[in-house]
Amino acid sequence: RLCLGISRVFLLFPFLLWAQVLEVSLPTRLQKASVYITKVHVPDSAFDWRYFEELREVLASDWNSNGISTVAPLCESIEQSLNWPDVRRGFDLSAWKKEFVSYGFTLQVFQNRFQLTVFDIGKSSSKQYPDFVLTGNLDIDRQEIHQLSDRVQKDLFGKDGIASLKIAYAKRTKGEEGWNSEIWMCDADGANEKPLVKDKGYCVSPHFSPRTVARSSDLYYVSFEEGQSKIYSAASSQPIVSLRGSQILPEINQKGSQIAFISDVAGRPDLFIQNLDPQGHVLGKPRQLFSAPRATQASPTYSPDGKQIAFVSDKDGSPRIYVIDILNPKETKKNVPRLLTKKNRENTSPSWSPDGKRLAYSAKVDGIRQIWIYDFATEEEIPLTTGAENKENPSWAPDSLHLVYNTETDDRCDLFRVHIDWKEPILVLSGIDQKRFPCWSHRQEFSNRVH
Repeated sequence: RLCLGISRVFLLFPFLLWAQVLEVSLPTRLQKASVYITKVHVPDSAFDWRYFEELREVLASDWNSNGISTVAPLCESIEQSLNWPDVRRGFDLSAWKKEFVSYGFTLQVFQNRFQLTVFDIGKSSSKQYPDFVLTGNLDIDRQEIHQLSDRVQKDLFGKDGIASLKIAYAKRTKGEEGWNSEIWMCDADGANEKPLVKDKGYCVSPHFSPRTVARSSDLYYVSFEEGQSKIYSAASSQPIVSLRGSQILPEINQKGSQIAFISDVAGRPDLFIQNLDPQGHVLGKPRQLFSAPRATQASPTYSPDGKQIAFVSDKDGSPRIYVIDILNPKETKKNVPRLLTKKNRENTSPSWSPDGKRLAYSAKVDGIRQIWIYDFATEEEIPLTTGAENKENPSWAPDSLHLVYNTETDDRCDLFRVHIDWKEPILVLSGIDQKRFPCWSHRQEFSNRVH
């Protein structure tokens, strides 16, 4: 089934645009820490008590889905053991140890200022975090909760969290005049949906620029505004690459110095690269990196050091994933790609993890597309998901532990995320709108500007 049958370029990529629901099945010996989060203690506030329950639920959701911890149910004995408002005074460890809690989070509000104190039960230590003013707007206040959650995770476990990150995706809807696709964004938990790119034609394949490079824009995407597919940045009205034909599936290296994409300028979908300056403007002309007779190339993804690209090609029959070196243009030796994935009938939509250790991709198994992981250290191809629906377009979070992807049935596409060490998929977004091509933000703060 063609997912985006509005342009001839997509006729060239029939194996790229599939996907839906899942169950993950990587065995693990890890044990999650138990976190207890108190009710919000509010002596006086202008806000409704239900608002504070919503804030607590945001924090609990972050800690139930981070792959490190689980949130313990509310316990009356713990609640009664606390001395509000000075919760650290006379703190009773026994009540917490009795419930086998590893960490305790106490929440309270003073004059509409939200305050969190964290107790490490094993170390008998505590830390009070700087409070912040509640606005009463959940979309705004939840951002503060997400950022606070990530700060606490970093302090307790030394690992960066993903709660304050964003997910961009293409939202496809059917109106009176046919199908339309825009670029939208949501929080990591699926809340706070907002449009990023509107009314600029049929848009797909969003991709954030790296946080290590200062850009005039944070987002690249593909639009059919001019009929053929072209690559744009969110801050520009002109295509980035000046080539004839169609360009699609852009991917930027971690330095922000180069963008890879697929173009049919030579008559077939081939792999190209384009150098960029520190402002994201093109340097020189685009260069064809790989082509093969009667073959289709697709879905480039950079290695973290920017020296290699993994991509899809059907040059040897069914679509498989290959890796190719990015040689100096003056290099005379033949640049031959290396076959990476050897199992399954079809392997598509690769995504290289930021730490360089793994490659996520979609593989057809018994007629269903599932998410698989290639481990570079062991050279193993490991199944990650199961279930009846197709799964496609995996994208790594900056922590190299979480993936987001879209699923697909005949009439809908939803977004899921999963921690690779645990088997529970987490629904991010669902509904009648089709959501595809998800990608994580590289940095935690950027403009919500609508274009």
